Amino acid sequence: MYDRTFGTEWDDLSREEAVERAFALGVAAGVGTPHPDELERVLDAFSGSYDRSIVELAYDEGRTKALEAKAERDDPDDEEVWSSLVDGAGTPRESAVPAALPGAIRELTLTDRPREGPPSSLDLPSMLRK
Repeated sequence: MYDRTFGTEWDDLSREEAVERAFALGVAAGVGTPHPDELERVLDAFSGSYDRSIVELAYDEGRTKALEAKAERDDPDDEEVWSSLVDGAGTPRESAVPAALPGAIRELTLTDRPREGPPSSLDLPSMLRK
């Protein structure tokens, strides 16, 4: 399922692509077809521990959702579980990141570029404005 949807011929991944692949790898592991070597490759694409931890959290979230989906069905079919969690293009049907990240960290902050411009254009709390 994972190989058919994503393939393993890649050289470089963005953080968003890595999170999607990690989620899908977690789903694949949850339905009984783990790809530990591919997960290591995705993790090795990032040297920073923050990025690696996000990828690991997305993997855990995908695996958890797959195991839950299997438990909810009387006669779980691996293909059904896969397609209920990952679409044909490889995008998670439900966002993998918000559920996987703790606290106030949102999915949008992962892909947003840092804000630019003079300080007056930044969002400041009202108590810090004159």
